[in-house]
Amino acid sequence: MAAGEPEDSGGYCFRFLPQKTFRCLSAPETASRLRQWSMLGRVAAQAFGFDQTFQAHRRDDFLTAFFKDPNVIPNLKLLSDSSGQWITLGFACGRLRKI
Repeated sequence: MAAGEPEDSGGYCFRFLPQKTFRCLSAPETASRLRQWSMLGRVAAQAFGFDQTFQAHRRDDFLTAFFKDPNVIPNLKLLSDSSGQWITLGFACGRLRKI
């Protein structure tokens, strides 16, 4: 394990890519279909990069590392069931601990 690497990361290190855009979500045909199903504004895509080749047999390690990564927790947005507002994974985790 490299120096400074979190012990439970599974060796993966993630980085948030806020400038990455997804043209498919802003295409007129997509917007029309999302509007038809009342999903327009309720679907978002975010990009994160990682430092290793993905290996399917290590998928559980990959997912665990992703959701525990300090670059993911404050940036990954979720749609709150109760308020309908976008919240970060860090906020959601904090709320879950209080319940």
